Amino acid sequence: MDKIFFDLKRFIFLIKYLFFCRWKFALPKKNKFILFDGIYNPFLKYLKKNDFTYLYRRGEEINFSILLKCLIKFKFSSLDYCAEFIKHVSPKLILTAFDYHTNFYKLSKKTGIKTLMLQKGKRSRNDGIISDKIHFPANSRKFFFVDYVLLYNDFVKNFYSKRIKGNFYTIGSFENNIKEIDFSNQKKEIIFVSNYSCTNNKKSENEEILAYHLNNLAKKEKIKFNILPRYRNDKKNLIKEKNFYKTVFKNKINFILDKNISSYKIILKYKYLFATYSTLATEFLAKGGKAGLINFKSRNNLAYHYRFGGFEGLGKKGTFWCSFYKCNTSEIKRVFNYVLKTNKLKWYKQNNKNILKVVNYNKNNSIFINILKENNITTKNA
Repeated sequence: MDKIFFDLKRFIFLIKYLFFCRWKFALPKKNKFILFDGIYNPFLKYLKKNDFTYLYRRGEEINFSILLKCLIKFKFSSLDYCAEFIKHVSPKLILTAFDYHTNFYKLSKKTGIKTLMLQKGKRSRNDGIISDKIHFPANSRKFFFVDYVLLYNDFVKNFYSKRIKGNFYTIGSFENNIKEIDFSNQKKEIIFVSNYSCTNNKKSENEEILAYHLNNLAKKEKIKFNILPRYRNDKKNLIKEKNFYKTVFKNKINFILDKNISSYKIILKYKYLFATYSTLATEFLAKGGKAGLINFKSRNNLAYHYRFGGFEGLGKKGTFWCSFYKCNTSEIKRVFNYVLKTNKLKWYKQNNKNILKVVNYNKNNSIFINILKENNITTKNA
């Protein structure tokens, strides 16, 4: 049944793909690198933009000339199209910032060109790739292959290494590794990373309640409380998000609305960070920042499994985090006080081991730089 449902979804996606995509008629540019899934390119910090040719896979664009070549050869799968595209571009390296596309796992063997993959975000046991029984059936002896796999932690590495062969590295978050925290320049304020969702009420559960209690605690400590909205760049949904928090806040709320600065750069400006669950928060922790993760979701809410350390086997309660099925004000106060009042040395001694289990840290992405050097690829600043 799962396979029938999967095939049906794939057929519907194909119809949408063909009718709504952009069509390119000129052959793709021959280049040094191909970015597979071209909507996000964190590699531009190290490699020149003009050295990339983008291979889209979400229906944004189809190259007619490549598609025609495939049809002439009676090759009709999306993997065949990708391989023909790559063969024409003839890159030194194929890169992707998304770790959950199974076609990418087949490209190295299919094309003979090395592949490099980043983990895009934090994982939970309910993530599609983790629970995928179609591509990763239990006890399968079939292995995919990726030359270089750069992941958040050893637990994710253990999952992938049972299904993919290659060279594995635990680097944490690639984008997070680029910029350090300037602790001397941080505002002594709180930033709350909002997980409000205008499409999924379950994800929003208790977000406003937690923010309300944190704000009250912050007022007692005479510390400014700020909310980083999820929909800063979406005017229509930002209004909904603001109204969501205004239902419980009596006073004015300070929302961080700057659209011209990335969330990564914004959070580094603040001394204390809080969230229910958040990749940004775990990345902040990896750099030595102080963050509290407080997740109150009901028993049937899948967002509960996004809790800090859930995938990595950490307990439901720790020094700077807690996860329960209903709101617990004493736990909010406990975590709040720990984050604000624990000195840096004690924080490091008590928490570094657990933080590294969830997200590693590789300063300036030195591992990635060394991989480039091994393949005689120079960075744009070299």
